[in-house]
Amino acid sequence: MTTIQTIILTAILATWLCFSVVFLITAVQSLVYDRKREKREREQAKRDEERSARDLEYHQKRMESLK
Repeated sequence: MTTIQTIILTAILATWLCFSVVFLITAVQSLVYDRKREKREREQAKRDEERSARDLEYHQKRMESLK
């Protein structure tokens, strides 16, 4: 192998390694973000459900008091 071929091969391998590392980091960040988002959505749904129950109870008491 000539020197120029060695340099080109090394450059190509270094570039491939950089892209692989970037892809790996992106995948891990996406995984972490998705898990956090799902947790927030579950908590929000739970809060919305509790709020709806409180609102319904309030509405029923209010209607009783107006009769």
